[in-house]
Amino acid sequence: MSQRDSNSKPLNFRDIAFGYSSAEAERSNDPGLLLEGHIDFKASSEEALHGAKYLFLGYKGAGKSSIAERIALTHSSRSDFVKSLSLAEFPFTPFSRVIRGDAEPEAKFPTAWSWIILIYVLESMARDKDIRLTDRNAFEDSIKAFREMGLSPAAEPGGIVRMSAKNNFRLSLPGKLAEFSWSGSETKPASDIPDFVESLKGLVRGVRGDNMHYLLIDGLDDVLTTREVQYKSLAALIFEVGRLNLDFKNNRVPVKIILLCRTDLYERIPGANKNKTRQDHAVELDWYHDPREPRQSALIEIANVRASRSLKVRTDLFDTFFPTEIDNTDVRRYLLEMTRHTPRDFLRLLFHIQEFSSVGRLSVGAIKSGLRDYSIKYFLPEIQDELSGYATPDEISRMISALGRLRKRDFKLAELIDASGTSNKSLPAERVHEIVEALFNCSALGNIQHRRGGTTYYTFKYRNRHSSFNEGESIMLHRGLWKSLNVI
Repeated sequence: MSQRDSNSKPLNFRDIAFGYSSAEAERSNDPGLLLEGHIDFKASSEEALHGAKYLFLGYKGAGKSSIAERIALTHSSRSDFVKSLSLAEFPFTPFSRVIRGDAEPEAKFPTAWSWIILIYVLESMARDKDIRLTDRNAFEDSIKAFREMGLSPAAEPGGIVRMSAKNNFRLSLPGKLAEFSWSGSETKPASDIPDFVESLKGLVRGVRGDNMHYLLIDGLDDVLTTREVQYKSLAALIFEVGRLNLDFKNNRVPVKIILLCRTDLYERIPGANKNKTRQDHAVELDWYHDPREPRQSALIEIANVRASRSLKVRTDLFDTFFPTEIDNTDVRRYLLEMTRHTPRDFLRLLFHIQEFSSVGRLSVGAIKSGLRDYSIKYFLPEIQDELSGYATPDEISRMISALGRLRKRDFKLAELIDASGTSNKSLPAERVHEIVEALFNCSALGNIQHRRGGTTYYTFKYRNRHSSFNEGESIMLHRGLWKSLNVI
């Protein structure tokens, strides 16, 4: 590829818009990145809109939110209806009190999720002038009831939860709704929410229309904690979304609920049918590709798509701007190894290299300066963010300090325990082990196996999601952390 476009204007690596750290920022600042600068990995957007899959799993930075933002963008000017809900600050403790009684959470939580979801579904339908209803009076009465009870879908889900969980919350139902026949002045206690939910389901089953209604549930990247109530709540959410989607499909109701969930969170929730759900209803956003064939990586493809969009000429940015090799390694493979094979990691890496680029081909020195910048300003803070929920801020700080004191790329767990105990505020050995396991699960660390014949194997979670941390093996720091921790 020539360094000039068809008008003989020199191509400049700095002119490429690689994107922002979040899909929300891209939609706000440069929505074209989600449209022209996008590849539909595993046909995810198509599957979300028209397929049978409703659960989209991926580690942080894998592009889950991009699916939601792309759907919202592409359907904002159509006749379909799209509503996005974020569970980033969801109040799980009040949620556990929405359905009263002594029943187990496994029985109460699905009904509570249906209560929240159906409020949004019915409000979305209320905005559809072309909707066909079997009982318009009951439909309009239910919408009026939500508003009278202060359950406005304009608020975040947390608002509905807090209102429903109040001790003095009452169901106020004007007119006739399904099995119930209550006058406008009557109310019922919150303990009757389950009966009301079943009536709402019956009401929705009678809705027909040519326009689709999509409910996108996101924000689960921020829900990481050791609290059991949260895991039970999220397990119930996944179960109930599946049940509602099946009910909608069987009754030809034009509604689909789409759930975007972090892979490691999904693997921690309880449930006997998780694998069945995963096999039949989930799309895995796993971008890892054999590094021996880096040109075939979808991450290379998305970088080239964004480069071509910005430069307005079809461009292989690696042939155009980069040296063929760095440290005797193919440049594409070299760069990919600095990431956990997610779009966010890879595009942020290219963004930081831009800070040291000029017109023409990049020097190895400029690339390595960008890698250092990426390691310090992006990769290490990203890892610290991923530990949130697994460890306190103080524990995270101590662990990073201990890793820095080692000054080693690979080490034994015992060495790290020793390094973490060099101050008055040392971490107990048990906590070190727990935090190291969390670091392994977010691919900040890997294991090293030395086998007979001199062969060495590296095990990282991003390469194989089924891999588990082995405390008896040596530990390897991810390459993306080397510069930030002053490892030579």
